[in-house]
Amino acid sequence: MGITKKGMTQNAKRRRKLRETIRKGNQGGFHLDDVHDRRVDRTGFIIYVFADPEHPGTGEESSDEPGVEYRMSDRFEMNLNVLSGIDPNRTIIVMLASCGGDWNEGMRMFAAIVTCTNPVVVIAQKDARSMTSIIPLAADYFVIRPPAEYMIHRGQYGMSGLDQEADTHDIKRREANARMMLIYATRLKHQGILRKKNIDEIKQILGSRMQKEIDVWFSADDAVRYGFADDVFVGDMAELRSIKRNATRRTQMMNALRARIRVAQPRVTITMPRGPRARALQKPKH
Repeated sequence: MGITKKGMTQNAKRRRKLRETIRKGNQGGFHLDDVHDRRVDRTGFIIYVFADPEHPGTGEESSDEPGVEYRMSDRFEMNLNVLSGIDPNRTIIVMLASCGGDWNEGMRMFAAIVTCTNPVVVIAQKDARSMTSIIPLAADYFVIRPPAEYMIHRGQYGMSGLDQEADTHDIKRREANARMMLIYATRLKHQGILRKKNIDEIKQILGSRMQKEIDVWFSADDAVRYGFADDVFVGDMAELRSIKRNATRRTQMMNALRARIRVAQPRVTITMPRGPRARALQKPKH
């Protein structure tokens, strides 16, 4: 006995009702604990990138801010996926207030934004600096709320291990630095006062400033003028919630992530001493 057209229509209605029930169950309404403990507001579609609540030092009066680390990146990607599961088209607002931190965990957050199905807007509420100057460049729209500033530099590096490992780490360090400069230059090539320069010229300009100033700071307005940020945030959340996916920017940032970067092995040159005394020292003794 076949299914009638009426039966198929009823089944479709039941499936739609079930999907809507699941969607509402996932959303679950506003819970304050979600914001404080999980750093996500499922009704407002807001993710808070603050010091992670589960970090051992968080909440201690004398502790330093932990910054970007694996707990933060884990929670961030999970929260992105949760909100995308509720509604894959609604704009997600990311409130960013972090001092920077680990390169690998930060680049995971960067890639999570680039590949997110939703439009993503980042609001820098505290200085977007070091690693947190890179993460928001993946967003469809990035704004800075004064007095927060924007800062770029080459960062800090440290390792402990075998001598051979030090060589490998140095290669990875230089590769990371090259990719960072490529991401900055890619952004500034398409907007801001340096957009008429080519990629290599922009990297040269930024590199020279980093070499001279170490930490290169931009006010919120200057960050917009150079092209790092899209606008200065003055409180218009309704405008931010209307932002759509920036497909062109997503492609540019994904290309920067996929670009093949090679760094040359450091050369070792040995120069032997010269002159009569040097030749005498090199003669074998019998």
